[in-house]
Amino acid sequence: MYQPSGCGVFGILRKPHAPKVSGEETLRAITRVRHRGSELGAGFAVFNADNKAEIEVRAYVRDPKLITERLNRMGVDVMNLEVKRNLGELCDCVLTVVGEEPLVHKAIRRANEIMWEDSEGRIYSIGRALHVMKGVGFPEQVAREADLYRILGDLWLAHTRQPTNSPGYYPFWSHPFSGFDVAVVHNGDVSSFGANVEFLRSRGVRSFVGTDSEVIALLFEELLNEGLSVEEATQVLVGAKEFVKGSSLDGPFTAVIGYYSGDDLYMIVIADRAKFRPAVVGEDENYIFAASEESEIRELSTNARVWTLRPGGYMIASLNRGIIRMGRESMPVGSRFVMEKSGNGIDVSRLNYKEINELLLKLVREGEEAVLLNAMGPRFLGINLPRAGIKGAKITVYGTVGNCMANLNNGNNFYVYGNVGDDAADTMHDGRVVIVGDARDVLGQAFQGGEIFVRGNVGNRAGIQMREYKNKRPYLVIGGTFDDYLGEYMGGGVILVFNKNEEELGNHVGSGMVGGRIFVRGHLSTSKIGVQPNPLEVERFLRAMVLKGVIDGEKARKLSQLPYYDLKELLPPKAREFAIKLFEDKAGSPKVEYRHLSEKEREELLPIVAKFSDVVKERFEQLLEEKYTVISRG
Repeated sequence: MYQPSGCGVFGILRKPHAPKVSGEETLRAITRVRHRGSELGAGFAVFNADNKAEIEVRAYVRDPKLITERLNRMGVDVMNLEVKRNLGELCDCVLTVVGEEPLVHKAIRRANEIMWEDSEGRIYSIGRALHVMKGVGFPEQVAREADLYRILGDLWLAHTRQPTNSPGYYPFWSHPFSGFDVAVVHNGDVSSFGANVEFLRSRGVRSFVGTDSEVIALLFEELLNEGLSVEEATQVLVGAKEFVKGSSLDGPFTAVIGYYSGDDLYMIVIADRAKFRPAVVGEDENYIFAASEESEIRELSTNARVWTLRPGGYMIASLNRGIIRMGRESMPVGSRFVMEKSGNGIDVSRLNYKEINELLLKLVREGEEAVLLNAMGPRFLGINLPRAGIKGAKITVYGTVGNCMANLNNGNNFYVYGNVGDDAADTMHDGRVVIVGDARDVLGQAFQGGEIFVRGNVGNRAGIQMREYKNKRPYLVIGGTFDDYLGEYMGGGVILVFNKNEEELGNHVGSGMVGGRIFVRGHLSTSKIGVQPNPLEVERFLRAMVLKGVIDGEKARKLSQLPYYDLKELLPPKAREFAIKLFEDKAGSPKVEYRHLSEKEREELLPIVAKFSDVVKERFEQLLEEKYTVISRG
């Protein structure tokens, strides 16, 4: 039996012409990876935009009659009460109510406040379009108890493990969390929880189960109640738009939000500003997807186009309008997926990572070619080879590979025709990793020998803490784009980037670097280099320099419009000295040049680029004649 991947979140929204999605398909996606997860919580939310007159209320309560009496006293007519199942001291109840939406909304909030204070239970789902099913146990168990297999929906959300910051042993602590026709599944931690709760309290919300995931749902609902549009409310959540103190989220998080507005159905995906939690989105001709891991999407659509959110980015899609915001400025290259290969090889689509690694070791020891077909997100691929003392092996994979591929690689060669998850080639000492597709976050951490070639794009923090020792120099070559913190704390080696679409290139390149070189084809604004000082601090610094008579006011005004690294070079020596002491830490800042490569640099890089061109079947050598932004420690 496939166990949940522990990957957190999943969402699927149909397009107008497509059939509704079954609960069975949603369950299949989130239990795709055969990797045991936590049994302390799982749940699903399904939306159907049928515009029903009745409102469905779902609650875990000790006494079903008591909740009916409370709502009736508050002016809400309960038309029907059904006890779905008994869970020991709690009953899972479904109530059908009628009434004006604001009145019902207010009554539910007040009822929850009283019930929670008196330990009577919790209303966990309310809406005309929303139906939440959750409980304590593995997803298959929860699905079976909720009779999920027979349910169809326009939008599904799912979660595979217990929420953080809660005991988790009662079902109302499980995901999804909801408001009125709003549901959220969330992976990560919201460090702004206290401030967010204070904002909600100031708006009359008095009852919380105590987990930060619930706060996201209530916060989104309250922002909509304040009159913000769906996109404005989303921008406030991710910190792209200012609203009221405590209304934005902070911390490491990914969340998928479902919302029914009465005339449209939305799926929103958000990522934190540093993108410390994984988030991939995708679409095919019929559906739009969101997931923590790509394999969830591939289980339902092998040929979907899949991409990642930018740090602090968001995707918005609706039933009526399709994708409204992609989560990126434009679709980067390299996002097409290679799923199948005809010919010889071993189908590993139904093997877990331990079985695949045992198979790899056996093939390599017997001198056979290791060709894996239809990979569906196996993690830790090849990590047993270094321990076994294997070197020189060639492993070819067709499909998508999960997290932690080729970690500690010491002389083996991996060729992946598809995309690769987070943390690939961590602490790689020697050998080659070729990805003819995209690599996700934290590629090549502490990379210190060999070659990593990526035909497509890389995510956050690629090449961080790279280093070299004597004649061991690692090379990371990227054909597409990169997200934030490329080469962070880099101590050695070379990163070469060929894509020059600057709007798709990340920020904070080379932050904290103490060695090595980064070559980015084309002009890269200095505003994307290192960690830039706060503009307000720079403005105050310039004002102080004017007061000291170091620079005049007109020059200070012009300089304030420039990125810090450009501004610094135009300061008089005394002011530059002050700026360095004020804004740059003891490690200093990288040197940035926009120029043609030197003859020595071309001579070094040409054989590396020739190898890259050979394996990705596309020639790149001529691009070395163009101008590059060169980032180093001078």
